[in-house]
Amino acid sequence: MRPDLRTRPTAAELVSELTNAHVLARCLHVLAELGVADALDDDPAAPGELALRTGMDADALARMLRLTAAHGVFAAAGAGYVHTAASRLLRSDHPQSLRALVRMRGSPVMWRGVTALGEAARTGRAAAHGWASLLDYFAARPAEARVFNDAMAVKSRHVVAAVLDAYDFGGCAVVADIGAGPGHLVQAVLERAPAAVGVLFDLPHVVADAASTPSPRLEAVAGDFFVDALPAADAYLLMDVLHDWSDADAGTILAAVRRAAPGDARVLIIETLVPETPGPHVGKTLDVVMLAVTGGRERTAAEHGALLAAAGFRLLRVVPTRTPYSIVEAAPTRDPRERAPT
Repeated sequence: MRPDLRTRPTAAELVSELTNAHVLARCLHVLAELGVADALDDDPAAPGELALRTGMDADALARMLRLTAAHGVFAAAGAGYVHTAASRLLRSDHPQSLRALVRMRGSPVMWRGVTALGEAARTGRAAAHGWASLLDYFAARPAEARVFNDAMAVKSRHVVAAVLDAYDFGGCAVVADIGAGPGHLVQAVLERAPAAVGVLFDLPHVVADAASTPSPRLEAVAGDFFVDALPAADAYLLMDVLHDWSDADAGTILAAVRRAAPGDARVLIIETLVPETPGPHVGKTLDVVMLAVTGGRERTAAEHGALLAAAGFRLLRVVPTRTPYSIVEAAPTRDPRERAPT
């Protein structure tokens, strides 16, 4: 059969393609980091001209553009290149820009973690030895921390709107965002639920940065969820928190929430779930990234249910969103020390 008539690669072609998949990804990282998409306007531009605008080597850039264009990121136009819908997402000024996210995924600490995957495979631990070590790493490298924070803001912009469309926060009185970072989610919830008040709980330096966007209905509380008591609320938001941690640490976080949660509270775990079905899925890829970089993991709905049960919650439902994220909703179980109702 002629190669152009085959619908699937042969086994050898598949393995060869996957073996080299990191090369294309690395090109995207470099092009995003050096601002090539920002340097290309609406008119075609030759690689030499783009190289002058970005400080790159013209021949190296031409070869990288040839590869990425073959996959739909940029397109050849005569002796130059033009934008495609995909390459425009690498521009800083695009309303749905993914440049910060691509830069973060290619940043030194993230890329080193992936290249050290062999160590994680042998030990079961991330080469950087966990999320706490990663926080120390960023504290000492503010430039890389800014790239990471910008990427989280990009991700939040895409995910938060989908979460708000999928879940009704109208009945919530007090919403606590645990490990909230800059608090994009809780602030968006307060805009959607004008009768609610919010609590942003995170480490002291994180909530200090979040204070730049004050709201009269949002209280910032500094603390460590491994050490300090959490605030009482009727809804607890945990977005992209548990996946940073091992099962043991994630269980400790949920136990802290349980100690603070009233009996009628709800816990909303907002993460990318790993499907039980075979086939490619972004959750399966992110799970290995967590293994390599943070020591955490992405989880199936059943795995979340087991963690919740051990911490004193019951899984109520899983609410999908239009993004790869889902909302795992849980409620406290009756304290076994309490008398059963008669």
